This record gives sequence, C-alpha cells and structure tokens, in this order.
Amino acid sequence: MKNRRNKLLIFWAVAGLAGAALLGFIIFDAIILEPNWINVDRVVIGNDRLSRVLGDMTIAQISDLHLRGQLGFKEEELIRRLNNLEPDIIVVTGDLMEDDAAEALVKEFFSRLKPKLWSYGILGNSDRKYLNNSGYKQIWRRAGLSIIGGSCRPMGGEGNSIFWLGGIDFPGYEFPGVEDEIDRILERVPSGAPLIFLSYDPDLAPILIEKGVDLVLSGDTHGGIIGIPGWGIIFREFFGRSAFVRGLFLIGEGYLYVNRGIATKVLPVRFLCPPEITLFTFRSAE
Repeated sequence: MKNRRNKLLIFWAVAGLAGAALLGFIIFDAIILEPNWINVDRVVIGNDRLSRVLGDMTIAQISDLHLRGQLGFKEEELIRRLNNLEPDIIVVTGDLMEDDAAEALVKEFFSRLKPKLWSYGILGNSDRKYLNNSGYKQIWRRAGLSIIGGSCRPMGGEGNSIFWLGGIDFPGYEFPGVEDEIDRILERVPSGAPLIFLSYDPDLAPILIEKGVDLVLSGDTHGGIIGIPGWGIIFREFFGRSAFVRGLFLIGEGYLYVNRGIATKVLPVRFLCPPEITLFTFRSAE
C-alpha cells in the first residue's frame, strides 16, 4: 500500500513538473519566440488570367506592421528576408504605423526594401488614426512606397501584357457608401481584365470578387492571434471579427488571402500564429 502511494506521489510530481514546463514553454513561445519568428508562406494561385499575365513574377504581401519607436529586431529581420526573397512587387495591406511620429519609420523601412519593381500599399484604421501630415504620400513615394487606396492602375506583366492593381483604404467597418466607392475605383478597368485588389478589411472580398476581382489581399485580423483549431469561431462570434481569419479562401470565381500580419495587437502575444510574409506565384487553373 505504501509502495503504491509513493508511486502515485512520484507520478503526480512528475506530471506537475511536466505541466509547469509545458506552460512555461507556451508562455515563452507566445510572448518571446513566436511574435519574432517570421514565416514565409508560399502560396500558388491557380488563375488563368493572372498566370498568363504574371508568368514567373512573384508578389510578396506583408500587413499590419504597426511601426512605432524605432525599427527593432523583427523589422530588421523582415527587411532582410524580403530582400533575400527578391520579389517583383511588394504589397502592404494596411496598418503601417502605430503612433503619430511613425511616418519617418515607414519612410526608412520602405527605403531599405529592394523589390525588382516597386512597393504598393493601402491604409488601415491605425494609419487613419495617426496620420497627420498631408504630404505623407509624396514622402513615402520617394522612399519606394506608393499608396494606392482609392485607385486602380494598369501594371506591366510579362512581355507587353497588362494586369490591374487596385486598393481601398480602410473606410470604416460600417461605412454606408463602400460599394459605391468600389464601383468608382473599378470604373476604368476593362471587363475581364486580370485584377488584384488590396483591401484592409477582408469582409469586402465577396463584393470585390463579384465585381470581377481575381485576387483580394487583406490583413487586419492578425490571423486571429491564436491558431488553435476552432479559435476562428470564437474570434468571429465573441470578438465580432471577420469570418475570414487567415489564409486562402475560394469565393465564387476569385480568391481572398488574409495575411497574419507582422506586429501583435492589443496583447503582445501570438500562439501557433507566427508573423507572415506571403509570397505569391501564379499558374493556370486546373
């Protein structure tokens, strides 16, 4: 009997130590390791229109930088990894800054990126909150970043082919005229033209795809912050956020991709949801 009691005590002691070690690792991972461990997720988009025009070109997407203070380890690593990937185009889908002194940080960050062609971006809700300089577009443009929210422009693909790149800045989640604004942005795009669109709010994707967009690139959600299976339902229902939490979605005849973002938001944690660079390539639909 005493033997058995001793074995049980040893078992529970070992189980307690293992549980404490596991909890310690989860806390370390969520606060220290994972928020700074940038993944490169490679995504192939099967779309005939885009693949014919883009060929072997690559597009890198980043999102939700929330720059503030100074460029730290994570931002330096992000610059290094993006430049090593050598994408043709870099796009950023909103929330570049997190305080009203970060305009210079955005300039510094994008001046150090080296895409083969150019970088394009849109504004998120944090940018709307903190931007107070009407000349930021010109300053950032000289640094290598064009803010294209509210417009759609023809872009050169392989050979003499053309695709269109559009974007909409954060209009407010309940903005009543958003569909009219989308119609205005797309009015110059020929019917059936290959079309990629940057939308901070992923919930606009069904509207955009119905209007002819082939690929919508979004951010805002930070991937839900936690990657445990089933968390997306809680994220949507309890926090009132988008059903499109992270990753690739086929919607009708188009695609939506929701990037997990780079920075943390509200709480400085990530768990099973590391920061993300998405590198897109294109092939014909099967």
